[in-house]
Amino acid sequence: MPRITEGDQNLSLERAHWQDASPANETLQRDTALYYHQVLSTPCLDQIVRAEGPYIFTASERKLLDFHGNSVHQLGFGHPSVVRAIEAQMRALPYCTRRYTNDAAVELAEILVSSAPGALRNNARVLLTPSGSAAVGIAIKVARACTGRYKTVAFHDAFHGATLDAASLSGQDLFHRGMGPMMPGVMHASPPSHPDCPSCAHSMCNDACAEPIEALLRKHDVAAVIAEPIRATTVRAAPRSYWSRVRSACEATGTMLIFDEIPTGLGRSGMLWATEHTGVTPDLMVIGKGLGGGIFPQAAVIGRQELNDSGPTPVRELALGHYTHEKSPVGSAAAIATLRTVLDERLAQRAHELGCAWRETYEAEFNSMGCVRAVRQIGLMLAVELKDPEHADRVMYEGLRNGLSFKVGGGKTLVLFPPLNIEQHLLDDATRIVIDAIAATA
Repeated sequence: MPRITEGDQNLSLERAHWQDASPANETLQRDTALYYHQVLSTPCLDQIVRAEGPYIFTASERKLLDFHGNSVHQLGFGHPSVVRAIEAQMRALPYCTRRYTNDAAVELAEILVSSAPGALRNNARVLLTPSGSAAVGIAIKVARACTGRYKTVAFHDAFHGATLDAASLSGQDLFHRGMGPMMPGVMHASPPSHPDCPSCAHSMCNDACAEPIEALLRKHDVAAVIAEPIRATTVRAAPRSYWSRVRSACEATGTMLIFDEIPTGLGRSGMLWATEHTGVTPDLMVIGKGLGGGIFPQAAVIGRQELNDSGPTPVRELALGHYTHEKSPVGSAAAIATLRTVLDERLAQRAHELGCAWRETYEAEFNSMGCVRAVRQIGLMLAVELKDPEHADRVMYEGLRNGLSFKVGGGKTLVLFPPLNIEQHLLDDATRIVIDAIAATA
Protein backbone atom coordinates (compact mmCIF):
# COMPACT_ATOMS: atom_id res chain seq x y z
CA MET A 1 0.00 0.00 0.00
CA PRO A 2 1.37 3.48 -0.84
CA ARG A 3 2.29 5.56 2.21
CA ILE A 4 -0.56 7.79 3.31
CA THR A 5 0.48 11.43 3.41
CA GLU A 6 -2.63 13.28 4.63
CA GLY A 7 -2.58 11.88 8.16
CA ASP A 8 -1.45 9.05 10.41
CA GLN A 9 -2.82 5.66 9.44
CA ASN A 10 -4.10 3.02 11.84
CA LEU A 11 -2.39 0.17 9.96
CA SER A 12 1.16 0.93 11.05
CA LEU A 13 3.36 -1.17 13.30
CA GLU A 14 3.38 1.63 15.88
CA ARG A 15 -0.42 1.61 16.01
CA ALA A 16 -0.38 -2.14 16.64
CA HIS A 17 2.07 -1.64 19.51
CA TRP A 18 -0.15 1.12 20.92
CA GLN A 19 -3.23 -1.09 20.81
CA ASP A 20 -1.42 -4.02 22.41
CA ALA A 21 -0.30 -1.82 25.30
CA SER A 22 -3.69 -0.12 25.81
CA PRO A 23 -6.16 -1.35 28.42
CA ALA A 24 -9.32 -3.07 27.21
CA ASN A 25 -12.10 -0.63 26.41
CA GLU A 26 -15.66 -1.82 25.81
CA THR A 27 -16.70 1.34 23.95
CA LEU A 28 -13.75 1.02 21.55
CA GLN A 29 -14.63 -2.61 20.95
CA ARG A 30 -18.26 -1.74 20.21
CA ASP A 31 -17.15 1.10 17.94
CA THR A 32 -14.81 -1.23 16.02
CA ALA A 33 -17.62 -3.77 15.58
CA LEU A 34 -20.22 -1.25 14.38
CA TYR A 35 -18.43 1.23 12.10
CA TYR A 36 -16.84 0.58 8.73
CA HIS A 37 -13.09 0.43 9.19
CA GLN A 38 -11.12 3.28 7.59
CA VAL A 39 -7.36 3.78 7.65
CA LEU A 40 -7.62 7.27 9.17
CA SER A 41 -10.30 6.56 11.80
CA THR A 42 -11.94 3.27 12.86
CA PRO A 43 -10.48 1.30 14.62
CA CYS A 44 -9.90 4.39 16.71
CA LEU A 45 -6.94 5.37 18.85
CA ASP A 46 -8.81 5.83 22.12
CA GLN A 47 -12.11 7.06 23.58
CA ILE A 48 -12.44 10.72 24.53
CA VAL A 49 -14.60 11.22 27.61
CA ARG A 50 -14.15 14.98 28.06
CA ALA A 51 -12.55 17.97 26.33
CA GLU A 52 -11.90 21.39 27.79
CA GLY A 53 -9.76 24.29 26.61
CA PRO A 54 -6.57 22.84 25.07
CA TYR A 55 -7.03 19.41 26.66
CA ILE A 56 -8.70 16.13 25.79
CA PHE A 57 -9.26 13.45 28.43
CA THR A 58 -9.46 9.79 27.42
CA ALA A 59 -10.98 6.66 28.88
CA SER A 60 -7.45 5.32 29.38
CA GLU A 61 -6.95 8.18 31.88
CA ARG A 62 -4.70 10.22 29.63
CA LYS A 63 -4.77 14.01 29.77
CA LEU A 64 -3.49 15.24 26.42
CA LEU A 65 -2.65 18.69 25.16
CA ASP A 66 -4.41 18.61 21.81
CA PHE A 67 -2.27 20.27 19.14
CA HIS A 68 -4.14 18.38 16.41
CA GLY A 69 -7.82 19.13 16.87
CA ASN A 70 -8.58 18.50 13.17
CA SER A 71 -8.00 22.26 12.79
CA VAL A 72 -11.34 23.11 14.45
CA HIS A 73 -10.19 24.41 17.82
CA GLN A 74 -8.85 27.92 17.30
CA LEU A 75 -10.61 28.73 20.58
CA GLY A 76 -9.95 25.40 22.28
CA PHE A 77 -12.77 23.09 23.30
CA GLY A 78 -16.01 24.39 24.78
CA HIS A 79 -15.19 28.09 24.65
CA PRO A 80 -17.73 29.82 26.95
CA SER A 81 -18.75 32.47 24.39
CA VAL A 82 -19.53 29.85 21.76
CA VAL A 83 -21.39 27.63 24.25
CA ARG A 84 -23.51 30.56 25.44
CA ALA A 85 -24.34 31.59 21.87
CA ILE A 86 -25.40 28.07 20.93
CA GLU A 87 -27.50 27.63 24.07
CA ALA A 88 -29.31 30.94 23.55
CA GLN A 89 -29.97 30.24 19.88
CA MET A 90 -31.28 26.74 20.55
CA ARG A 91 -33.87 28.21 22.89
CA ALA A 92 -34.83 31.04 20.53
CA LEU A 93 -34.80 29.28 17.14
CA PRO A 94 -33.19 25.84 16.86
CA TYR A 95 -33.82 25.27 13.14
CA CYS A 96 -34.77 27.32 10.11
CA THR A 97 -36.53 25.60 7.24
CA ARG A 98 -34.97 26.28 3.87
CA ARG A 99 -37.62 28.65 2.48
CA TYR A 100 -36.90 31.18 5.23
CA THR A 101 -34.07 33.21 6.67
CA ASN A 102 -33.22 34.21 10.23
CA ASP A 103 -31.33 36.96 12.08
CA ALA A 104 -28.31 34.81 12.94
CA ALA A 105 -27.70 33.70 9.35
CA VAL A 106 -27.94 37.28 8.06
CA GLU A 107 -25.65 38.61 10.78
CA LEU A 108 -23.08 35.90 10.02
CA ALA A 109 -23.11 36.81 6.33
CA GLU A 110 -22.60 40.48 7.22
CA ILE A 111 -19.58 39.67 9.39
CA LEU A 112 -18.07 37.38 6.75
CA VAL A 113 -18.45 40.00 4.03
CA SER A 114 -17.09 42.84 6.18
CA SER A 115 -14.03 40.81 7.20
CA ALA A 116 -13.33 39.15 3.85
CA PRO A 117 -9.83 39.56 2.39
CA GLY A 118 -8.78 42.05 -0.27
CA ALA A 119 -11.28 43.13 -2.90
CA LEU A 120 -13.91 40.75 -1.48
CA ARG A 121 -14.28 42.92 1.61
CA ASN A 122 -17.71 44.60 1.51
CA ASN A 123 -18.12 43.40 -2.08
CA ALA A 124 -19.07 39.75 -1.73
CA ARG A 125 -21.93 37.33 -1.33
CA VAL A 126 -22.13 34.24 0.84
CA LEU A 127 -23.52 30.71 0.84
CA LEU A 128 -23.60 28.64 4.03
CA THR A 129 -23.18 24.86 4.13
CA PRO A 130 -23.03 22.20 6.85
CA SER A 131 -19.55 20.96 5.86
CA GLY A 132 -16.32 22.04 4.22
CA SER A 133 -16.56 19.38 1.52
CA ALA A 134 -20.01 20.70 0.59
CA ALA A 135 -18.62 24.23 0.43
CA VAL A 136 -15.86 23.09 -1.93
CA GLY A 137 -18.52 21.47 -4.12
CA ILE A 138 -20.52 24.71 -4.22
CA ALA A 139 -17.45 26.75 -5.17
CA ILE A 140 -16.72 24.41 -8.07
CA LYS A 141 -20.36 24.57 -9.21
CA VAL A 142 -20.25 28.38 -9.15
CA ALA A 143 -17.06 28.40 -11.23
CA ARG A 144 -18.50 25.95 -13.75
CA ALA A 145 -21.77 27.82 -14.13
CA CYS A 146 -20.27 31.30 -14.35
CA THR A 147 -17.54 30.36 -16.84
CA GLY A 148 -19.46 27.82 -18.92
CA ARG A 149 -16.52 25.43 -18.50
CA TYR A 150 -16.02 22.24 -16.50
CA LYS A 151 -12.28 21.61 -16.21
CA THR A 152 -10.51 22.28 -12.91
CA VAL A 153 -6.85 22.48 -11.93
CA ALA A 154 -5.83 21.31 -8.45
CA PHE A 155 -2.53 20.23 -6.94
CA HIS A 156 -0.88 16.91 -6.30
CA ASP A 157 -0.85 16.07 -2.56
CA ALA A 158 -3.68 18.56 -1.86
CA PHE A 159 -6.72 17.70 0.24
CA HIS A 160 -10.08 19.40 -0.26
CA GLY A 161 -12.55 16.98 1.32
CA ALA A 162 -13.96 13.49 1.24
CA THR A 163 -17.11 13.75 -0.90
CA LEU A 164 -16.67 12.49 -4.47
CA ASP A 165 -16.31 15.95 -6.02
CA ALA A 166 -13.93 17.21 -3.32
CA ALA A 167 -12.01 13.93 -3.33
CA SER A 168 -11.57 14.25 -7.09
CA LEU A 169 -9.77 17.53 -6.47
CA SER A 170 -7.67 16.04 -3.68
CA GLY A 171 -4.38 14.97 -5.23
CA GLN A 172 -3.76 11.85 -3.15
CA ASP A 173 -4.21 8.20 -4.07
CA LEU A 174 -5.79 7.46 -0.68
CA PHE A 175 -8.95 9.34 -1.65
CA HIS A 176 -9.20 7.87 -5.16
CA ARG A 177 -8.31 4.23 -4.57
CA GLY A 178 -11.04 1.81 -5.60
CA MET A 179 -13.45 4.60 -6.57
CA GLY A 180 -13.45 4.19 -10.33
CA PRO A 181 -13.81 7.31 -12.49
CA MET A 182 -13.62 10.51 -10.50
CA MET A 183 -15.16 13.87 -11.41
CA PRO A 184 -14.30 14.58 -15.07
CA GLY A 185 -12.07 17.42 -16.09
CA VAL A 186 -9.80 17.54 -13.04
CA MET A 187 -6.12 18.07 -13.79
CA HIS A 188 -3.41 18.03 -11.14
CA ALA A 189 -0.26 20.12 -11.23
CA SER A 190 2.89 20.08 -9.12
CA PRO A 191 2.29 22.19 -6.01
CA PRO A 192 4.42 25.15 -4.98
CA SER A 193 6.94 24.59 -2.19
CA HIS A 194 6.98 20.85 -2.78
CA PRO A 195 9.72 18.92 -0.92
CA ASP A 196 10.63 16.89 -4.03
CA CYS A 197 11.19 19.99 -6.15
CA PRO A 198 14.91 21.00 -6.05
CA SER A 199 14.13 24.71 -6.29
CA CYS A 200 11.59 24.42 -3.46
CA ALA A 201 13.84 22.68 -0.93
CA HIS A 202 13.23 24.07 2.54
CA SER A 203 10.36 26.22 1.22
CA MET A 204 12.61 28.28 -1.11
CA CYS A 205 9.93 28.33 -3.79
CA ASN A 206 10.14 30.82 -6.65
CA ASP A 207 7.57 32.10 -9.12
CA ALA A 208 8.90 29.82 -11.89
CA CYS A 209 6.92 27.05 -10.16
CA ALA A 210 3.80 28.72 -11.62
CA GLU A 211 4.77 27.77 -15.17
CA PRO A 212 2.89 24.41 -15.15
CA ILE A 213 -0.31 26.24 -14.12
CA GLU A 214 0.15 28.85 -16.84
CA ALA A 215 0.70 26.10 -19.42
CA LEU A 216 -2.46 24.24 -18.40
CA LEU A 217 -4.58 27.39 -18.53
CA ARG A 218 -3.26 28.26 -22.01
CA LYS A 219 -3.93 24.76 -23.33
CA HIS A 220 -7.33 24.06 -21.76
CA ASP A 221 -10.53 26.00 -21.12
CA VAL A 222 -10.41 25.79 -17.33
CA ALA A 223 -13.23 26.84 -15.03
CA ALA A 224 -11.15 27.15 -11.86
CA VAL A 225 -7.83 26.69 -10.14
CA ILE A 226 -8.34 25.54 -6.55
CA ALA A 227 -5.59 25.69 -3.96
CA GLU A 228 -4.79 26.15 -0.30
CA PRO A 229 -3.08 29.52 0.12
CA ILE A 230 -0.84 27.74 2.63
CA ARG A 231 -0.52 23.95 2.52
CA ALA A 232 -1.79 23.11 5.98
CA THR A 233 -0.67 19.49 6.16
CA THR A 234 3.00 20.42 5.81
CA VAL A 235 2.95 24.20 6.55
CA ARG A 236 4.42 25.17 3.19
CA ALA A 237 3.79 28.51 1.52
CA ALA A 238 4.69 29.89 -1.89
CA PRO A 239 5.95 33.47 -2.27
CA ARG A 240 3.64 36.28 -3.32
CA SER A 241 5.31 36.37 -6.75
CA TYR A 242 4.05 32.81 -7.38
CA TRP A 243 0.46 33.71 -6.56
CA SER A 244 0.74 36.90 -8.60
CA ARG A 245 1.59 34.83 -11.68
CA VAL A 246 -1.23 32.36 -10.99
CA ARG A 247 -3.70 35.22 -10.48
CA SER A 248 -2.55 36.89 -13.71
CA ALA A 249 -2.86 33.62 -15.63
CA CYS A 250 -6.41 33.17 -14.31
CA GLU A 251 -7.40 36.69 -15.34
CA ALA A 252 -5.85 36.30 -18.80
CA THR A 253 -7.77 33.09 -19.48
CA GLY A 254 -11.08 33.82 -17.75
CA THR A 255 -10.38 31.20 -15.08
CA MET A 256 -11.59 31.57 -11.50
CA LEU A 257 -9.22 31.26 -8.55
CA ILE A 258 -10.60 29.43 -5.51
CA PHE A 259 -8.77 29.45 -2.19
CA ASP A 260 -9.56 26.66 0.26
CA GLU A 261 -9.22 28.27 3.71
CA ILE A 262 -10.91 25.42 5.58
CA PRO A 263 -7.88 24.46 7.75
CA THR A 264 -5.95 27.75 7.57
CA GLY A 265 -8.48 30.54 8.12
CA LEU A 266 -9.75 32.33 11.23
CA GLY A 267 -6.39 33.57 12.50
CA ARG A 268 -4.41 30.35 12.36
CA SER A 269 -1.78 31.77 9.98
CA GLY A 270 -1.16 34.96 11.96
CA MET A 271 -3.64 36.84 9.80
CA LEU A 272 -7.40 36.42 9.82
CA TRP A 273 -7.19 34.68 6.45
CA ALA A 274 -4.18 32.84 5.05
CA THR A 275 -5.20 34.40 1.74
CA GLU A 276 -3.74 37.67 3.04
CA HIS A 277 -0.25 36.14 2.87
CA THR A 278 -0.55 35.65 -0.90
CA GLY A 279 -1.08 39.28 -1.92
CA VAL A 280 -3.92 38.33 -4.27
CA THR A 281 -7.69 38.07 -3.92
CA PRO A 282 -9.45 34.88 -5.04
CA ASP A 283 -12.76 34.90 -6.87
CA LEU A 284 -14.15 32.45 -4.31
CA MET A 285 -13.00 31.49 -0.83
CA VAL A 286 -14.09 28.43 1.14
CA ILE A 287 -14.01 28.30 4.95
CA GLY A 288 -15.07 25.71 7.50
CA LYS A 289 -13.72 23.56 10.35
CA GLY A 290 -13.11 26.14 13.10
CA LEU A 291 -15.95 28.38 11.89
CA GLY A 292 -18.33 26.54 14.22
CA GLY A 293 -16.10 27.16 17.23
CA GLY A 294 -15.06 23.52 17.53
CA ILE A 295 -18.63 22.60 18.48
CA PHE A 296 -21.01 22.93 15.56
CA PRO A 297 -20.33 21.87 11.93
CA GLN A 298 -20.47 25.06 9.88
CA ALA A 299 -18.85 26.14 6.61
CA ALA A 300 -19.28 28.88 4.05
CA VAL A 301 -18.39 30.08 0.58
CA ILE A 302 -17.54 33.76 0.04
CA GLY A 303 -17.37 35.00 -3.55
CA ARG A 304 -17.37 38.02 -5.81
CA GLN A 305 -20.72 39.78 -5.71
CA GLU A 306 -21.03 40.10 -9.49
CA LEU A 307 -21.15 36.30 -9.90
CA ASN A 308 -24.75 36.54 -8.75
CA ASP A 309 -25.76 38.07 -12.08
CA SER A 310 -22.97 37.38 -14.60
CA GLY A 311 -21.71 34.58 -16.80
CA PRO A 312 -23.43 32.00 -19.02
CA THR A 313 -25.50 30.77 -16.05
CA PRO A 314 -25.67 33.35 -13.24
CA VAL A 315 -25.81 32.05 -9.68
CA ARG A 316 -29.30 33.53 -9.19
CA GLU A 317 -30.67 30.99 -11.71
CA LEU A 318 -29.23 27.94 -9.93
CA ALA A 319 -29.89 25.72 -6.92
CA LEU A 320 -26.31 25.62 -5.65
CA GLY A 321 -26.68 25.19 -1.90
CA HIS A 322 -29.95 23.32 -1.68
CA TYR A 323 -29.14 21.92 1.78
CA THR A 324 -31.63 21.10 4.52
CA HIS A 325 -29.46 22.99 7.02
CA GLU A 326 -28.51 25.77 4.60
CA LYS A 327 -28.98 28.70 7.01
CA SER A 328 -28.67 26.98 10.36
CA PRO A 329 -29.42 29.48 13.14
CA VAL A 330 -27.40 27.44 15.63
CA GLY A 331 -24.44 27.06 13.29
CA SER A 332 -24.59 30.76 12.48
CA ALA A 333 -24.68 31.69 16.16
CA ALA A 334 -21.62 29.52 16.80
CA ALA A 335 -19.79 31.11 13.88
CA ILE A 336 -20.68 34.67 14.98
CA ALA A 337 -19.34 33.99 18.47
CA THR A 338 -16.19 32.44 17.03
CA LEU A 339 -15.47 35.33 14.67
CA ARG A 340 -16.16 37.94 17.33
CA THR A 341 -13.81 36.21 19.76
CA VAL A 342 -11.03 35.90 17.18
CA LEU A 343 -11.41 39.56 16.22
CA ASP A 344 -12.03 41.08 19.66
CA GLU A 345 -9.20 39.18 21.33
CA ARG A 346 -6.83 39.81 18.38
CA LEU A 347 -6.05 36.12 18.20
CA ALA A 348 -4.54 36.35 14.72
CA GLN A 349 -1.95 38.85 15.97
CA ARG A 350 -1.37 36.68 19.03
CA ALA A 351 -0.80 33.66 16.76
CA HIS A 352 1.78 35.64 14.80
CA GLU A 353 3.62 36.77 17.92
CA LEU A 354 3.58 33.39 19.67
CA GLY A 355 4.59 31.57 16.51
CA CYS A 356 7.51 33.87 15.75
CA ALA A 357 8.74 33.58 19.34
CA TRP A 358 8.45 29.78 19.13
CA ARG A 359 10.59 29.64 16.01
CA GLU A 360 13.20 32.01 17.47
CA THR A 361 13.39 29.94 20.65
CA TYR A 362 13.42 26.41 19.25
CA GLU A 363 14.49 26.42 15.59
CA ALA A 364 18.20 26.10 16.31
CA GLU A 365 17.66 23.25 18.77
CA PHE A 366 15.53 21.33 16.28
CA ASN A 367 18.00 21.93 13.46
CA SER A 368 20.86 20.63 15.62
CA MET A 369 19.18 17.22 15.63
CA GLY A 370 20.52 15.18 12.74
CA CYS A 371 17.15 13.59 12.01
CA VAL A 372 15.38 16.94 11.41
CA ARG A 373 15.16 18.13 7.82
CA ALA A 374 13.43 21.51 8.29
CA VAL A 375 11.46 23.69 10.72
CA ARG A 376 8.60 25.84 9.42
CA GLN A 377 6.28 28.31 11.12
CA ILE A 378 3.47 30.54 9.90
CA GLY A 379 1.44 32.01 12.74
CA LEU A 380 0.55 29.08 14.99
CA MET A 381 1.01 26.60 12.18
CA LEU A 382 4.16 24.86 13.40
CA ALA A 383 5.99 22.10 11.55
CA VAL A 384 9.08 19.99 12.18
CA GLU A 385 9.93 17.89 9.15
CA LEU A 386 11.92 14.72 9.82
CA LYS A 387 13.97 12.75 7.33
CA ASP A 388 12.34 9.37 7.99
CA PRO A 389 8.57 8.66 7.87
CA GLU A 390 8.89 5.69 10.21
CA HIS A 391 10.63 7.92 12.73
CA ALA A 392 7.80 10.45 12.50
CA ASP A 393 5.31 7.69 13.33
CA ARG A 394 7.34 6.69 16.38
CA VAL A 395 7.57 10.30 17.55
CA MET A 396 3.79 10.72 17.34
CA TYR A 397 3.11 7.75 19.63
CA GLU A 398 5.88 8.77 22.02
CA GLY A 399 4.25 12.19 22.20
CA LEU A 400 0.91 10.61 23.03
CA ARG A 401 2.50 8.58 25.80
CA ASN A 402 3.87 11.80 27.27
CA GLY A 403 0.74 13.95 27.07
CA LEU A 404 0.68 15.56 23.59
CA SER A 405 -1.49 14.88 20.56
CA PHE A 406 -0.41 16.22 17.17
CA LYS A 407 -0.65 15.33 13.50
CA VAL A 408 1.86 13.75 11.16
CA GLY A 409 1.46 15.38 7.74
CA GLY A 410 3.11 14.69 4.42
CA GLY A 411 4.26 11.33 5.76
CA LYS A 412 7.08 12.77 7.89
CA THR A 413 6.18 16.25 9.15
CA LEU A 414 5.22 16.77 12.80
CA VAL A 415 2.46 19.38 12.60
CA LEU A 416 1.46 21.33 15.72
CA PHE A 417 -1.77 23.36 15.57
CA PRO A 418 -2.44 24.56 19.13
CA PRO A 419 -5.49 26.65 20.04
CA LEU A 420 -4.79 30.31 19.28
CA ASN A 421 -5.42 31.20 22.92
CA ILE A 422 -2.89 28.63 24.20
CA GLU A 423 -0.89 29.76 27.22
CA GLN A 424 2.82 30.33 26.59
CA HIS A 425 3.98 27.80 29.18
CA LEU A 426 1.80 25.08 27.61
CA LEU A 427 3.28 25.77 24.18
CA ASP A 428 6.73 25.43 25.73
CA ASP A 429 5.73 22.19 27.51
CA ALA A 430 4.41 20.73 24.27
CA THR A 431 7.54 21.66 22.35
CA ARG A 432 9.74 20.04 24.97
CA ILE A 433 7.66 16.84 24.63
CA VAL A 434 8.30 16.87 20.87
CA ILE A 435 12.04 17.45 21.27
CA ASP A 436 12.35 14.67 23.84
CA ALA A 437 10.24 12.32 21.71
CA ILE A 438 12.41 12.90 18.63
CA ALA A 439 15.54 12.16 20.65
CA ALA A 440 14.05 9.11 22.40
CA THR A 441 12.91 7.45 19.15
CA ALA A 442 15.80 8.32 16.81
